Amino acid sequence: MRRVSVLGIAMLLVFGIGRVLGSSSDGSSGTEIAQRVAAQPSATGSPAATKQSGDKKRAKKRKRQQATAIPTPTPTTPPLALPSGPCASSDVVVTPEITEEEGGGPVLISLELSTRLTEACTWIVSPETLTLKITSGVDDIWSSRQCPASVPTREVVVRRDVGTKVGVRWDGKRSDDTCSDLTEWALPGYYHVVAAVLAGEPVDVQFELVRPPTTVLTTTITPSPKQGGGGRNKPRNPDPSQPTDEPTGSPTGATEPG
Repeated sequence: MRRVSVLGIAMLLVFGIGRVLGSSSDGSSGTEIAQRVAAQPSATGSPAATKQSGDKKRAKKRKRQQATAIPTPTPTTPPLALPSGPCASSDVVVTPEITEEEGGGPVLISLELSTRLTEACTWIVSPETLTLKITSGVDDIWSSRQCPASVPTREVVVRRDVGTKVGVRWDGKRSDDTCSDLTEWALPGYYHVVAAVLAGEPVDVQFELVRPPTTVLTTTITPSPKQGGGGRNKPRNPDPSQPTDEPTGSPTGATEPG
């Protein structure tokens, strides 16, 4: 009986020590697992999550800036006035625009049309409603009445605040009663162009014709063989039917109008 009791006590001791050792092993394993889990980076701290969070912050900042920004007004061009009817000739003003041109060729004269009172109206430009004259002092050089084809014929809208441009071509020569091509060129110098609407006040503008660039011609002279007596050949008379470099006439014009 006493032996049985001692054996039971021994078994109880072995069983208790095993439980203690088992509990200690389980506790250590749990601690290691917790440490490994804590050592792993969380999803919220990953680089991808950090970049996404930064993008969201920048997007919110842009929205706030756009909401508080003051919009810049876009400049707009006011619409042109619409014509209310035909223009009265006495209400139309024509102003030549020309300052300097090369002589010896056609010259384009720009005319600006505007109204004095009417906001906008229609008007017929033609040799019957518009006249031009080019003078040099008291010398009349050219007139649109002698060359009416130089003034175009067309309907235009004339406004008070915005000018309408019309071009008139002057051939750069004097004009005659038939507007022929046989007249002389106007010399370099100062001139006046006077433009007016019929029944209106003329407008006088001074301009200058400048000398065109000079072209230099060079020729090579070949010596002729000597003739008997040691003399040289005399130059032959030029053929009057061939062109020369010398002017055959005296062009007319002005160097400075009085």
